Amino acid sequence: MAAAPLIPAVAKAGPAQIARFMVQGRPQDTQSVYKLANIMSALDKLGGVRKMRCREPYSGTAGWATYVGLARAGVKFCFTLSVRDIAVTLRDLRSFLATVPGSIWAIEFPNEPDLNPVTYNGVTDKRLGFRTGNAPALMAFIKDFHAAIKIDPVLRSIPLIASNDFMQAQQAPFTTYSNSHIYPTPPSNVASRLDGFRTKVVEGKHTQGVITEWGRTTGGSSKNVTSPPVSLSQQATLLASDVRTALGRSYVNTISIYELFSWKGTSEMTNFGLFNNDLSPRPAVAALRSVLTA
Repeated sequence: MAAAPLIPAVAKAGPAQIARFMVQGRPQDTQSVYKLANIMSALDKLGGVRKMRCREPYSGTAGWATYVGLARAGVKFCFTLSVRDIAVTLRDLRSFLATVPGSIWAIEFPNEPDLNPVTYNGVTDKRLGFRTGNAPALMAFIKDFHAAIKIDPVLRSIPLIASNDFMQAQQAPFTTYSNSHIYPTPPSNVASRLDGFRTKVVEGKHTQGVITEWGRTTGGSSKNVTSPPVSLSQQATLLASDVRTALGRSYVNTISIYELFSWKGTSEMTNFGLFNNDLSPRPAVAALRSVLTA
C-alpha cells in the first residue's frame, strides 16, 4: 500500500465534465426502445453526451448496425466484455474500429463476476468467489485477454477497466482504471461513498477509476437489491447532486449512470432510466443537463 499513488481528494470540475459522463445502453437489444434514433435523441437532450457503456458488439448480429450508427454520430464506447473466445472478441473489436476509427475509449473486464461467475478454459468460478479473492477462471481470462490485446497493433493502446469492486489489487497489473458500482440509499452520505471508491483506486494502484454503474431507481420497494426507490423529483435532485459531487473528485475519471431508458413495469430494475419507456424525459434529464453543461 505504501507504493500506491497519492491521489488528491477533491478537484474542481472543469468545462470538460460532460466528457466524464457516460450512460448505460443496450444497442444489441434491437426489439427494445434502444434504437439508433431514440438513443441519439436522448443523448442530445442530456446536453450532447457522447459516451456509452455497453456489451461489446458481435459482428453479424442485428445490433451491430446500431453500434456503428452511434459511433458514426460521435459516440465513444466503453465495451464490457462477455467471456467468449478472445480471438473472436478481438477480431470483432478490430472490425468495429476499422468501420469507425477512434470509437472505443475503454474496454471493461466482465461485469459483476461475483454474481455472474466466469467459466473459462473448463474452470468455473464459485458464485461470490470474486468477493473473497477466489476467482481463478476470471483471472485466467483477464491475463490471457491482456496478453493478447497488448500485442495487437490496433487495440493495444485502449485503456482497460477492472471488473467492478473486488480484487482490484489482483487486477492491477492488467488494468488502467479501477472500477466500482455505487447505488446510494436515499439518505446516504455520497461523499463517504466516493471516499470508499478512492480506496479501491488506491488498492488497484491507479490514480483514477471509473464508476461504471451509479443509479437511483424509482421502482420496486424497500426490499430492493440496490436501494429503496425514490420519487421522480428525488431522482432528479439526487442524481444531479451525485454527479456534481463525483465530478469534483480528480480520481473519478468517468461516472456512468445506470441506465438511459426505463423498461416496462414497476420493478426496481425496470426503473433506473433517465427516460421513460415511451421515450419521454424524466425530470432527471434536465437536472443532469444543467450540471453537465454548466
